[in-house]
Amino acid sequence: MSENDSSESDIEMDPEEEKVYRRQVEESDGFDVDYFRYAGIKPCPLKDENAYTYDIELFGRLGLHCYNLLHEGTNLKLMCIPKYNTNNIGVSSGDYYYITLEAIDTYNNSPCTFQTYVSEWYQTSEHGYLVVETYIARLKGPTGPHNTCIGRGWIWGWEEEAIDVYYKGKLPKWLTKDLLAAAKDEYYVVQESDILENEWLHLYAEIALYSNWKWHASSLLPLKIKYVIVQTRKSCEESPHLKLKANNAIFYMGFKGSGDHHPSGKHVEYQAIVRKTLDGKPGHIRLEVDSWQAIPSDLIGEDEPP
Repeated sequence: MSENDSSESDIEMDPEEEKVYRRQVEESDGFDVDYFRYAGIKPCPLKDENAYTYDIELFGRLGLHCYNLLHEGTNLKLMCIPKYNTNNIGVSSGDYYYITLEAIDTYNNSPCTFQTYVSEWYQTSEHGYLVVETYIARLKGPTGPHNTCIGRGWIWGWEEEAIDVYYKGKLPKWLTKDLLAAAKDEYYVVQESDILENEWLHLYAEIALYSNWKWHASSLLPLKIKYVIVQTRKSCEESPHLKLKANNAIFYMGFKGSGDHHPSGKHVEYQAIVRKTLDGKPGHIRLEVDSWQAIPSDLIGEDEPP
């Protein structure tokens, strides 16, 4: 936060302006708010509906992914992002976005307007420990008085007690072959067909890449996923691939970026740990991501998952 932002946040709004601002926030949950200099929620001007930055695209796609997970029979995909707002709530380590986007359901070719409220913040890590959460992921409804207001900085809190302790605490260390062999029922080595059928795995890989490279990450697209291993507490022995559909899971991923090369001329490779959790509330998904650049596998003579 800049000094100007800090000083402005300490200045009280004109009472009449604040009344209008609060009404707009209450009626739209923060998605349709005019510009007020001293307000917490502010619109971000865009030249056109395709002028949004890569991080906003990722967060919009995450909101759609959350909705698709919780609404069987839908497959909403991003078309464009006409507007988004930021929320300055005084948290120096986090950013909050109200994103309005246009999407299409590829199952029935039906367009829709969609809204998602997303936060990103960083933990302490030697790599890129990023946490991204959605609090709202919904089709846009009519604007007006209702009972789901998030108000000035109020957030629909997470039901932390609903999340199994197995998926809490620090992220696990990178998976080893010994650990994989010792607890086979907890892991599933994702097949190439699974990667093709579940496009959201590419979204997870892109968010992992973003956690280290921020906006530069878009220059490394498209990514090529080399392998994914998913870990859950549930064994799913009869159909191990169902681990991909678990509400809570840990993903160990290896992928390559395009246009980013080792001095040897080889493509740079990346590894990532992504922990996904749902608390059962509509519109809620959390991704905790640690990612780092790895030595190209063909330089060390190993081209397989751990």
